[in-house]
Amino acid sequence: MDQILKSRYKISDKISETPFSVTYRGSFIGTDKPVIIKIYKRGTLNSLLIREMKQKVLGLSLLNHHGVAKLFDGDYGWQGFYYVREQIEGESLQAIMQRKGKIDIDKAMAIADQALTALEAAHEKGILHAGLKPTNIFVDNQGIVKLTDFVVQGEIKDSLPQKIFSLMDNGQYTSPEELEGKPLSPAADVFSLGMIIYEMVSGKPALLEKGLAGSIKKMKIDGLVPKEELAPLPPYLKDVLTKALRKDPLLRFPTANDFRQSLEKKMVIAAPVADQELAAIFENIVTQYGGEEIDSNSELLQEVGRINIRWGKEKHRNWILAVFIAAAVALGILYAFFFAL
Repeated sequence: MDQILKSRYKISDKISETPFSVTYRGSFIGTDKPVIIKIYKRGTLNSLLIREMKQKVLGLSLLNHHGVAKLFDGDYGWQGFYYVREQIEGESLQAIMQRKGKIDIDKAMAIADQALTALEAAHEKGILHAGLKPTNIFVDNQGIVKLTDFVVQGEIKDSLPQKIFSLMDNGQYTSPEELEGKPLSPAADVFSLGMIIYEMVSGKPALLEKGLAGSIKKMKIDGLVPKEELAPLPPYLKDVLTKALRKDPLLRFPTANDFRQSLEKKMVIAAPVADQELAAIFENIVTQYGGEEIDSNSELLQEVGRINIRWGKEKHRNWILAVFIAAAVALGILYAFFFAL
């Protein structure tokens, strides 16, 4: 029997269920326009997360982009927190890969380009996906790539049970910083999509270990995909994916646009490093010192060279300022001395 939600939606057959949520097909009452309804079971979210989810629903409902599944509604009801989004007439990337196996590079790059364009639009609004995987990337009947489940893969995963579930079960595409509980940036989505692109073009996951073992490996190893596994790929794609999959988010592409431009131009496009990232770069160099040989032409050392130049200029300006201050003080003392006589 169909159920009614918020007097606006009719809940039909169940699509899937996890320990935390149930997903249904549904429709608008009156128009029968199909929708997807996801309901999180009571107790999954605390009151703080519910408030954050409501705010995120508002932001997502205002995001109009052809590459992002339209979010119609989201609130907390007697069933638990729920959201309602458009139903996409098409096929998930997971289903495509299961059917085809390895995807042609040109086709994979077209899918990646559209996905990154959609991520750019979301990131510009301050919205991270933070949980990209092949099951929430769809290609509709017109060939348009659409991303879904921004809500669930964002704040919901801050709940402790969901974090444990992610570590133990479905964290295959999750960024290392999220597994470590660190603040997220657009680079987290860059990492997840890098994992998905590798899987599309190689026909196998970048991380073969599953569950907790895979999560631990991801948090400990930089360079998740061995060089010999990347060797069959075109040189540009090998370089771009290597950067996208760095363990440290500061060493990845900082934005979806940088990632997309590098794939489009078939070369790694270096982005300027922000001031707040300098400490992390120095930390990386200190970690390498004595442990790994540092290439004199590496990006890190080039950046350190620029830092030293800026520091030297700043030091020079500080010295001039000190001379002026000392001269002013001396004049003040002489003035007071002579007028006191």
